[in-house]
Amino acid sequence: MFIIRYSEIGLKGEKSRRQMENILIQNIKSELERYNIFPEFKKSDGRIYIFTDSKLLYDILPRIFGIKSFSHAEEFKFRTIEEIVSITVSKFSGMISGKKFAVSAKRSGSHSFTSMDIEKILGDALYKYSAGVDLEHPDIRIYIEIRDNRFYLFTEKIEGPGGLPLKSEGKLLSLFSGGIDSPVATYMVMKRGSATDLLFCSLAHPVDTVQMLMAAKNLLDKYSIGYNAKIFIIDGSKLVTAISEHPDQMYTNIIFKKLLYEYAEYLCEKYGYNGMVTGESIGQVSSQTPQNLMLISEGIKYPVYRPLIGFDKEETINYSKSKSLFMNQSSAEFCSLFSKNPGIIVNHKDFYNEIKKFNVKDYMQELVEIDKNTIDDYIKSIKNKRFRGELDNVEFIDLRSRSDYENWHEPGAINLNLGELRNFIEHADRFKNYVFYCKKGLNSAYAASIMSKHGFNAYYVSERDLKSMQKN
Repeated sequence: MFIIRYSEIGLKGEKSRRQMENILIQNIKSELERYNIFPEFKKSDGRIYIFTDSKLLYDILPRIFGIKSFSHAEEFKFRTIEEIVSITVSKFSGMISGKKFAVSAKRSGSHSFTSMDIEKILGDALYKYSAGVDLEHPDIRIYIEIRDNRFYLFTEKIEGPGGLPLKSEGKLLSLFSGGIDSPVATYMVMKRGSATDLLFCSLAHPVDTVQMLMAAKNLLDKYSIGYNAKIFIIDGSKLVTAISEHPDQMYTNIIFKKLLYEYAEYLCEKYGYNGMVTGESIGQVSSQTPQNLMLISEGIKYPVYRPLIGFDKEETINYSKSKSLFMNQSSAEFCSLFSKNPGIIVNHKDFYNEIKKFNVKDYMQELVEIDKNTIDDYIKSIKNKRFRGELDNVEFIDLRSRSDYENWHEPGAINLNLGELRNFIEHADRFKNYVFYCKKGLNSAYAASIMSKHGFNAYYVSERDLKSMQKN
């Protein structure tokens, strides 16, 4: 069996504590069920007991927020202190032979002895089997926890991540680039109990999308236990094009950040998020001066949380590595594509004259929503299901708007939106090859992954690549 300990949860009022305990148990259960492990759980006096000896818990429990520490233990019933001594000696007399040991005891309930009494009695009983006692640096530390008429024996306490149980403190949206900073920032608010979804703006699909998803998968598989986080992918390449066509454009990096904030605000309102999270820190790049952070936050109705605000880059990298979040091939941060006019000192009036030229819904489009459990399928579809024009018996499905479809479409293609995909799959011909296309390949890659999952031969392509094939 395993003993789970928490810290902050125990400081809450009775109602909140019970709610958080239940959320923590449910998060643990959800992960264990993935491995067909269905143990019994019990709560008692600031402890959660899991009745299984599966070694998988050594990997799972250190990644579940709300757990301060845990131990693999044995449980025993007793009536007298002599029974405690007898059982403990039988368990540890051989283990401490030739070694120095110490006993650490904790007790809860009504007993005729104290924790110090137990430590002294057990120390005396075990002494003759050992090389002596060393309270500071023993070779083996024997832990005993006594709860009413039961006691638990173990030899190690393994640290958990601490914090509060995921889903116990609202819901946030992280502006996620997949670089070094945003995964750390996301981790930190998840540790505080906030269920966190991700928003990614693709500027060079599919390359940056795949790199981001690898970082997202690494973070979410490790730490989003108990919550199937969503990932929103939007296409920002139109903005890059617009800016590149106007080389005299001022404040390009600030404009990009502002539009991204506005899109995040739109999602917060649509899906009920309590705020947005960024990996920004003061002065790290030009868009992150206090003046610019104030400017891009101005008018945003939802709180912007910046867990890394006082970190320097080295601190963030070290923290990333300590939590196994660091990726050797991280994608670049958002503003790196807008370094021509960094806008270190921004004139308020000039900035707003510039930003008026851009409507967020015109320059950040084609939203695709996947979740943690479908990341692998989506990455696979991007890598392996790209249409290259070498298929027979093909049916094309156009996922663009009706106006785009009427303006131009692949001959014989049918016009479909993602909301109609499920019904389309139900009536599809399993002997055909289906090729989805859209503006940039985001929606089409997603649709192909879903259709492939249902056993069909499905591929994706962007509008541009499909037109290029026609010319050739």
